[in-house]
Amino acid sequence: MKKIILLSCIIFHLLSYAQPYLDLVKLSYSYSPKKALNEKSSPLQSNFFTADITFPIELKKGGDAFIINPFFTNNQGEVSAKDFHVISKALLIGFLKKDIFPNWNLLSSFIVRRNAEVDIVLNDDWQYGGIVLATWKKNQDVSFKFGLYYNKEFFGNYFMPLVGLDWKINAKNNLFGVLPGYMIFEHKVTPRFYYGFAFRALTNSYLEEPGDITFPDQGKYYLRIDDNPLGMYADTYLSKKIVLSAEAGYTILRRYRYGFKGENIHYKTDYKNDNFYFKASLAYRLRLR
Repeated sequence: MKKIILLSCIIFHLLSYAQPYLDLVKLSYSYSPKKALNEKSSPLQSNFFTADITFPIELKKGGDAFIINPFFTNNQGEVSAKDFHVISKALLIGFLKKDIFPNWNLLSSFIVRRNAEVDIVLNDDWQYGGIVLATWKKNQDVSFKFGLYYNKEFFGNYFMPLVGLDWKINAKNNLFGVLPGYMIFEHKVTPRFYYGFAFRALTNSYLEEPGDITFPDQGKYYLRIDDNPLGMYADTYLSKKIVLSAEAGYTILRRYRYGFKGENIHYKTDYKNDNFYFKASLAYRLRLR
């Protein structure tokens, strides 16, 4: 069962699965203040909340498995004196196929989302995508991952090649992740306390109502958010499976884009702002090593 849970962790969305452990339930809140260090940046403030639950379902002991993962995000703030409030309701369904070749496993998943500005009724706010990720276990301590992520974003088809690593450096240090999505270094101080460094790359788009600029062409108005937080974190185990996490860092190449994607036109307005962020999380976690 531990191997099934371990491999199910390679499913990637916003934040959040890792090889040394699995968060079955996780709540997190991230805040980034409005004023940036660079005065030329667009004023941007963000309050970002996420919640997700993971259900790994083993078909037989030590064999294949299904993974069911509903998750929700709520992002509210201000960009260039304009308020925004967007939400995402999503469901991921994955299937892990073990031993397709010696030391190779394959994870495939389907993701459906509804991404839109809050409190508006839009019938075409659905997105569909998925992940295919192969894992090659070199030895007991090192595994490599190769795959592809796809999502039907409101700005167009979005493909992202994936290359990952799961490396147990020694008894106290782990390095794991799937780039460009995320990469985490973890150091064990005691069984109750860990710290490390984390990088994540997030891209999402949300359907919006027409703003100040409208087009005669048929299409979709959207808000695209690209965020790349890099920070240091600390995990405190309040009990064997309840974990409180704190993280702080700085965003890299963060961009909020308002756009319109039509049949014959693609209009885009970018607002760029890198700033500090602060994050807190509470999780029900199963440690695997």
